[in-house]
Amino acid sequence: MNDPRARERLSVLLLEDNELDAQLIEANLVEAGLQADVVRVDSKAAFSRALLDCRFDLILSDYNIPGFDGTQALTQARAACPETPFVFVTGALGEERAIELLKRGATDYVLKDRLERLAPSVERALRETHEKAERKRAEEARLESERALQTLMGNMPGMAFRRAPRPPWVFEYASPGAEELSGYRPEELYAGGCTTWAALMHPDDVERVALDADAAFSARQQLTVTYRIRTHGGQEKCVWERSVGVHDEDGALKFIEGFVTDITQQKEAEAQAKSRAEFEQQLIGIVSHDLRNPLHVILLASTTALKQENLDERLTRMLQRIQSSGDRAVRMIRDLLDFTQARLGGGIHVERKHCCLMDLVPQVVDEAETTHPGREVRTHCEGETSGEYDWDRVAQAIENLLVNALRYSPKDTPVTVRVVGDDEVVRVEVHNYGPPISPELRARLFEPMQRGPGAGDRSGRSVGLGLYIVEHIARAHGGHVDVRSSADEGTTFVLRLPRWIQSR
Repeated sequence: MNDPRARERLSVLLLEDNELDAQLIEANLVEAGLQADVVRVDSKAAFSRALLDCRFDLILSDYNIPGFDGTQALTQARAACPETPFVFVTGALGEERAIELLKRGATDYVLKDRLERLAPSVERALRETHEKAERKRAEEARLESERALQTLMGNMPGMAFRRAPRPPWVFEYASPGAEELSGYRPEELYAGGCTTWAALMHPDDVERVALDADAAFSARQQLTVTYRIRTHGGQEKCVWERSVGVHDEDGALKFIEGFVTDITQQKEAEAQAKSRAEFEQQLIGIVSHDLRNPLHVILLASTTALKQENLDERLTRMLQRIQSSGDRAVRMIRDLLDFTQARLGGGIHVERKHCCLMDLVPQVVDEAETTHPGREVRTHCEGETSGEYDWDRVAQAIENLLVNALRYSPKDTPVTVRVVGDDEVVRVEVHNYGPPISPELRARLFEPMQRGPGAGDRSGRSVGLGLYIVEHIARAHGGHVDVRSSADEGTTFVLRLPRWIQSR
């Protein structure tokens, strides 16, 4: 279950000696929509008793407990419940100590003066624990699949063989599966045939396989190895081989017997899983609190400074630029998080409420004009534009389209936002002049990390996720987004959103 909110109730163990702090923590969880049964303990003995049956989904702990510190609590919890996420909720905690606690197995830490981070931290901890359990189950399933595969291949190998002990590995025998695996008939791999197994192998793999084989067979051990071959039709395959050396009475290696099977798809799946894992790790690093918290501080500081009286024009412009850049950075982080959610198969979550898009558009346009001074944005609304939408998500989609239009159009031309409603659909059209989008780019325009060439305005976001997210927001509402572009008419993105929730 990926969403901790989807659980019926969470079972939480809270180590906290301050009753008021405990109440604040529980209230924060409830406010965030996390329904939890909280068991509070305030001593080492009570904490030890609570850990006996290891029945909790989550452990929250203060660091400073009379006669019992957080390091001891963490050590005890890791020993009793190693799979249960452990989050410190404490007062001041030095960076070095925090790092040491994370190394010792803490999932995260939240300072009491920043309890707004508690719910996201808890949700992330529960999600990561769930994903870890899923990976463990997947690994166990993979190992079991391998064992089953080995048994199966022992009876029905892809290609059973007997071949010479050293390169070029001429075959004395190859089963009929050789043709399906390599594209060559068995007799073509025999002495005097048109090729050898070494000739089919990738040149970079021959020496490695030969060395592994010599080491295994010299030690009278079984050889298990993977390598690449090039088939008769030119296809590259990754194969898995298991073989044994057959020795004569004097101990000399006579030949090798075994089988080879195609594992290309398995390797491709592993590569995709590795790529996804690396992507997740990179994204987690980007959106960690080390990035988000400084941005919030920058925005707060610039907002406060702008409220001061007697600011000169130069300083005001500088503060506005700082604020605009901070807002852009926060939106980039939001786009990256949305991209991750969509990429990993969860889609983009929407919460529908009755609202009117005719009221929403002016707000989006006003924000865009603030960050793009001097640009003209025209609006036009007609028809019934109310419906059940996620106000923030639709605003995000329109903002992405509008910023995109401002960025890729000449500065002396207007951008037009039209909202037109009929009985079933509200249509949002964002139009700009400028060079048309090429057919090649149009075909992949809504894919991630795609940006058009020659952007006139570089002040907007530039990670190339805006249109990708627009499409997923449209899908989440049961709608879709299209684009038409020509030199005469300019470029128009059309976002179509059903006015009401469609019955499933």
